[in-house]
Amino acid sequence: MASLDTNCLLRWLLGDIPEQAEIVAGLLDSPETFHAADAAIIELIFVLEKIKKIDRELIQKAVSAIMARANIKCGREIFEETMPLYTKHARLSITDCYLSVMAKKAGALPLLTFDRKLANQLGGKLLGGDAQ
Repeated sequence: MASLDTNCLLRWLLGDIPEQAEIVAGLLDSPETFHAADAAIIELIFVLEKIKKIDRELIQKAVSAIMARANIKCGREIFEETMPLYTKHARLSITDCYLSVMAKKAGALPLLTFDRKLANQLGGKLLGGDAQ
């Protein structure tokens, strides 16, 4: 099993470099299985939001397209919980949402933070009196 990096996923989803998009589409249409690390998916979301300026609902659809591919092994359960938080909480980053889900899954709550918006929106525990 080979792994797909962020660039492969981006090219496939965006089709912005047709020859690369075709290569990845060909791989994904093969019987081979591929791995996509959580870090690659998080980076993909960051690029789509911050660089490509795509709105969160469309980003959620893009991530759903990855999750829908049976031959892409990835953290489906994690992203099935993370993406609704990410879409609902526009002031939180994908990383904040992911960390909140991971803390819950690990039974390691509360998520300790100095980030006031994270604590307020996702139930983390705010540390320090002068937290942002």
